[in-house]
Amino acid sequence: MNRVGADFGPAPAPFADTTPLAGAMPESWENQAPQRRFWQVVVSAVALAVLAPVWLMLALAIKITSRGPVLYRGKRVGLGGKPFEIVKFRTLELDAEKKIGARLLDASDEFYTPIGRYLKRSKLDEIPQLINVIRGDMNLVGPRPVRPIFLATFAREIPGYWRRFSVRPGITGLAQLRGGYHTHPRNKLRYDLLYIRNRSVWLDVKLLLGTFVKVLNKWITFGVLLTLLFLSASLVPGLFHSPFQLEVGGFRISPFEMVLLILAVSVVVKSSPGHQFYIYRCPLNLPIACFLGYALLSAFFASEPVAALQGVAYLAVTGFAMALLIVHQGMNARLLRQVVNVVAVSAAAVAVVGVVEMLVGTHTNGAAMAGLAGISTAARESYPRIASTLGNPVVLSAFLVLGIPLLFTEVMTATSQAKRDFWLVASTIAMIAVFLTQTRAGMLALLVTVGVFLWKVSRRALVLFTMLFVAFMVTLSWFHALRLSPAGVSEVAERVERNVSAVFSEPLPRLLVGVGATQRLGSGVSVNSGVTGKGEVKVANMHLTLVRQFGLVGWGLVMWVFVAVLVTLYRAERKMAEERPRLTLWAIFSSLCGFLISMCDFNAFYNPSIQVFTWGLVGVGVAIVVHMNGRRNGFSILYRFGIHGD
Repeated sequence: MNRVGADFGPAPAPFADTTPLAGAMPESWENQAPQRRFWQVVVSAVALAVLAPVWLMLALAIKITSRGPVLYRGKRVGLGGKPFEIVKFRTLELDAEKKIGARLLDASDEFYTPIGRYLKRSKLDEIPQLINVIRGDMNLVGPRPVRPIFLATFAREIPGYWRRFSVRPGITGLAQLRGGYHTHPRNKLRYDLLYIRNRSVWLDVKLLLGTFVKVLNKWITFGVLLTLLFLSASLVPGLFHSPFQLEVGGFRISPFEMVLLILAVSVVVKSSPGHQFYIYRCPLNLPIACFLGYALLSAFFASEPVAALQGVAYLAVTGFAMALLIVHQGMNARLLRQVVNVVAVSAAAVAVVGVVEMLVGTHTNGAAMAGLAGISTAARESYPRIASTLGNPVVLSAFLVLGIPLLFTEVMTATSQAKRDFWLVASTIAMIAVFLTQTRAGMLALLVTVGVFLWKVSRRALVLFTMLFVAFMVTLSWFHALRLSPAGVSEVAERVERNVSAVFSEPLPRLLVGVGATQRLGSGVSVNSGVTGKGEVKVANMHLTLVRQFGLVGWGLVMWVFVAVLVTLYRAERKMAEERPRLTLWAIFSSLCGFLISMCDFNAFYNPSIQVFTWGLVGVGVAIVVHMNGRRNGFSILYRFGIHGD
């Protein structure tokens, strides 16, 4: 019995040219063909349904990042040598196939779209081929379809090449599992003919499982994990709460968060050589360690120690751990380009959705914003406010403030005028979206963020932006289009005064050390700030919430983390020679300056989307400093796995 098909061993010797075609298609197999087609169609249909969210995100990313259709449709040669139209996600610029001609793509080729290289490498561009399987053009498993431009050459130079067309082509196959994209067609043919001779339903299942493991191994990279985090946090933030939450050790975790946690652990294990886990020495380590040590110690003296420990664990896992994980994984030019591109695309997509929301009249107003605005409900109804995919104007404005400097970075590093124009339009839409949130703190944060970024990049642009910003604010206020009326500002001042007095009315010992964190993992709600003459007050200010939970000492330690990051980024930016890393460092510096202002308007650390973007950018910035500074990096070994030495 031939075991090569089962064991996927080395490539066999070439098949003799005289092997009869009928011998590759046993009678028993032909009788199974209808059943084989049935289960492949069912599997393809189910896969299309399950992967629907991935379809939508990829289609949106392709449309935003490049001109042209989302899908690529090209001619291929299939069963019996007949041509058919294959469907894939587009990974190349328009008309790139004509320029490439009769050759395979090289790693150095510049024909890829901004996300095309990633789609090609991760095999996500192959997903639409499930449609070809349903239509009957292809099978799930079989020889890969051939471009017509290669067919004549292969048929002339490779004996017996036509025999591979005795079956339908497949999305994957033995040649793809044991070979690769650049494997010579002659060697691919050997694998294809071996598959045709030994094919069965069981062999197809094994090849599919093998392909899944191989692709999954490519997907579980740090760049993919970050991409998944950033895109899901911006476009589908409900995944952090839906469809249900599991109780794990007193914490509420959604299935999506559980999958992310497993992937993160897998990435850490894969990237920890020598059976050891280590942490790079960076400016984050000391302030984070001091805060966690202080918070853990104070939790034991809180009125609810278990809840306080859960609150500390929430901040450690969703914030500090994420930043340190990024630093641990390292940073290079390719990963940096991917991260900046994903963040910029996310900000642009969310802004576009918000503007469309405004145009179609589905913006947030009236009672829907009760408790978030500082003016009466009757007044709020006359001020349209967009919330986009994040569901809250305040959160949306903070999110865009974090992303806008990265959009500017894409503008300044664009390699063509078309890309530069695209990112310039996206940046403009994002800034307009901040105004449409009607969030006062958001507008101030926008002014600070853009001002800081332009101060370093272009003083003339800074003056122009400031003049336009002031003119825009005055004009809209004149027409009562902004929530800046004297009554509104007065009510906001009253709310701030009420929150501050609620927190600072505590006895001095409690004001210094706090009452302990009471948030549970994933809860994302405001905390009780105390009792005043007007009753219990809810604080929607992350600075005051930190003071309430951890006291002035704990708040100071958290601010130490941010100050350490800002100082590190500022110093490193001045020494960085390469343009993209330097601009990215300054963009993150600008984002964090604005974010410290946005924190005054809501409990930022208890919103998953903001947590992901804030600490993700912190980690990226510090990783650039640690890994792209041209010096050898020091690290400390935290744990060794197993026993080493005699």
